[in-house]
Amino acid sequence: MKKTKKFIAVCMVIAVMLQCFCITSFAAEQNNEVNETPSSLSYSDIQSTIENFVSENLETTAGMSVALYDENGVIYKDDFGYTDKENSKLVDEDTVYDWGSVSKLLIWISAMQLVEQGALDLNEDIQTYLPEGFLKNLTYDKKITMIDLMNHQAGFQETYFTQTVNEDEIISLELALSKNQPKQVYEPGTVTAYSNWGASLAAYIVQNISGVDYAEYVRENIFKPLDMKHTSMNADLSDNMWVKEQREKLICYDINGDKVPNNGDNYCILYPAGSATGTIDDFLTFAKAITPKSNKECPLFKNQETFKEMYTATSYYGDSGVPNNYHGFFANQLGVEILGHGGNTFGCSSMLQFDPTTGLGMVVMTNQAHEQVYNYDMYELIFGKFTDSELTNIEREVPKGMISAARSVKEGPLSIISGISVLGYSEEDLNSWWYKDGNRIYGGYSDYFIDTQTTIFNFAFAFLFVLSGVYGIITLVGGGLICSPIQKRIRRKKGIEKTHYFRKWNYAMSAIMAVILIDFTSMFVRMNMGAVSGNIGSITSYMVQSGIIAFMAVALIVCLIYGLIYWFRKGIIDTKPEKIKYCVTIFMSVCMLAVVLLFDMYQFWAL
Repeated sequence: MKKTKKFIAVCMVIAVMLQCFCITSFAAEQNNEVNETPSSLSYSDIQSTIENFVSENLETTAGMSVALYDENGVIYKDDFGYTDKENSKLVDEDTVYDWGSVSKLLIWISAMQLVEQGALDLNEDIQTYLPEGFLKNLTYDKKITMIDLMNHQAGFQETYFTQTVNEDEIISLELALSKNQPKQVYEPGTVTAYSNWGASLAAYIVQNISGVDYAEYVRENIFKPLDMKHTSMNADLSDNMWVKEQREKLICYDINGDKVPNNGDNYCILYPAGSATGTIDDFLTFAKAITPKSNKECPLFKNQETFKEMYTATSYYGDSGVPNNYHGFFANQLGVEILGHGGNTFGCSSMLQFDPTTGLGMVVMTNQAHEQVYNYDMYELIFGKFTDSELTNIEREVPKGMISAARSVKEGPLSIISGISVLGYSEEDLNSWWYKDGNRIYGGYSDYFIDTQTTIFNFAFAFLFVLSGVYGIITLVGGGLICSPIQKRIRRKKGIEKTHYFRKWNYAMSAIMAVILIDFTSMFVRMNMGAVSGNIGSITSYMVQSGIIAFMAVALIVCLIYGLIYWFRKGIIDTKPEKIKYCVTIFMSVCMLAVVLLFDMYQFWAL
């Protein structure tokens, strides 16, 4: 009996020891899973790794806030640098930053909330939810759906008139969308071309269905449920005066750490696409709420099936099978696939990305325009590099030839700018994800086209356009204003009276070509300067300048026809050099007219 009891006791001890061993092993396995990032960085090393990374980039750093989290809460959070470098004002918990295009995630969540209510069908023609005849620049009969807007595949070309530096130019969302409608240049559902206008149109649909102003909808259905008291949605930040006051204290810088023009204080006319502004804490709260995990519910949805549906793929990189978009959330291929969105304004940059598998996420906000060191490179510390991804097994070759972006102006007075914008790929580009199929390169936020022949053609005509204008300026200034008066004086002194019948006509033609070149050059310079400062100017001013080109083109045609008729009827008795000059003028004017017509530079109504 004693032996039996002793045997039972030993068995019980062994059983307990085995159980403890299993629990310890399981805990260790779980601990290893939870406490390590996809890049194999231990949670305990995150702080030192990020601090070292910041130290390595201090020279170009202004201000930056960062936070990492998982399903159990915040893993790491800290602020670095200055809100005002010149006066040594440090970034703190009250610092606010612009969300930029991360604001678009609010649109897609709002849309999915309406889907949950049965008020919105993602596959319905969006014109069902718009006033009759609202869309005026459609080219294709194929319907546009909310899914197309989420995927940035509605087919709209780029529009530059999305912001202003003048607060009094802020108008309603409906009016902003109605006044400046970009042309539909691609068939819906076929080409990814990132569109602020298309995203704002989706917000307007949310506004129409809900019956309340879009900004108010976001405040009531996203900000309030998440207790985000330190975030604004309006273009002028008037819906949250605390945020407005804090934003006025923020000094903004460029990627080199130098102050940006106008301190980045620009107002987004299409405000749903990029106007959200707030603290890193609110940004973190929002990110945590929308990061999926099997044992976690999203407070923004009553039916968690809707939340799960939001993270199903809606577009892919061609036929590769690799997802590009998940209901408005772009996929970013690093060591693992992460989802989210980045944002840039003329003063700030931000990034929200998470791993939907592990629930690990990171948010970054900076007071630097188009900042990439923290908003892009630092994410590799946590989620690994693309070179660690399984996608590197897909064989790819560096695309050859001249490449243009789908996200550009394809038609209208500004199409010549995109026509001569050329991109190229190198071996280094194999360190990031894109997919080539034929002459199409699928590149995430925008597709690209390999079309060397068209690009060379565009460059040739652009060169002739500039050459014609320069010829006109030289002829007008050099010949008409300098040489001609001198020649007249010399002939008078010698008593020579000689009339060049076509000389005035030649000067008139040259003057018209000079005006067209100068006018377009002014548009081009304003556009490029505005791309940096945000002060791009009003669409009306560009319409006026395009109207001048249209008027001058008509005048050029009239003068050309008059000259040719006069020449053929009466001939030219001028000297051979003069005749050659007139022929060159005709050739140059025809070249300029061809470019004006080819690139729609006269279509002031199409801006």
